Amino acid sequence: MKTREATGTSEDAHLWAVGQALRRIKADLGGTHSLDELARVACLSPFHFHRVFRQITSATPARFLAALRIAEAKRLLLGTKANVTTICMDVGYSSHGTFTTQFTRLVGTSPRHFRRLARDLATLPLEEVLTGSVPAGPRRGPPLRIRLSGLPAGHLALVGLFESGIPQGWPAACTLVRGTAEADLRIAVDGSYMALVMSLPADAAVEAALTEVRPDQCRVGSWGPIRVQRGRPAETDVEIVLRPRRVSDPPILSVSPLLAASRRPNGTIPKMREPEPRPAGTDRWGGAR
Repeated sequence: MKTREATGTSEDAHLWAVGQALRRIKADLGGTHSLDELARVACLSPFHFHRVFRQITSATPARFLAALRIAEAKRLLLGTKANVTTICMDVGYSSHGTFTTQFTRLVGTSPRHFRRLARDLATLPLEEVLTGSVPAGPRRGPPLRIRLSGLPAGHLALVGLFESGIPQGWPAACTLVRGTAEADLRIAVDGSYMALVMSLPADAAVEAALTEVRPDQCRVGSWGPIRVQRGRPAETDVEIVLRPRRVSDPPILSVSPLLAASRRPNGTIPKMREPEPRPAGTDRWGGAR
């Protein structure tokens, strides 16, 4: 059994280097931020920086930048009255259509629908909204037992399996953990996944999960890659260590559990829709092969 967290002076140096690059990005989300520029800020060669960045964040610099832009767009949609076109430009997109497509793919719904959903749910307790809304998943197949270490008392945790180290789009499987530190996941689709965990106090408002406005309350953890073949995970028991968020952690983009919890006018909770099939000639993240 393994955990993904590592320790040691080399990791400290790598965290510092990645942190320097991310501070540069966050200071100007609309900038281009070439690999050479970020490597200079991190005091590393471009090749070494790219490898270290991916090792620390489980994402490439380009995908991390895209995630940060969409996370800022989420914050602006919830916290301001700016229209979608203005927000699109503010976070570095020159095309409204490209921004809307990217936002919908990474968050799980369009910017306008996200704004309506967020404002309806933002002040409600997270536990109240999520209870009964996270889908149970397939019943067949051997389970993947997730054990959480360091889950604070009174916290609930969302556990999801994602195709990258960034919690975005629709997870291959997910579950809500509360009142215990263990959960079972069954995965219907073969592939390679990262198990990503976010925990918050059960009485925290939904806004804290949507825009990360209280990072001091949040605990995160990850483990992977988890390979699944013929519905069977290569390992069936993993431990994920939860810790406070740090600057190198990717933003939490997916709102799929909240989409499942959004209520129709008749008061019923709709089922989560399945993600749309990828167009031919694109990779799993929607980019050209």
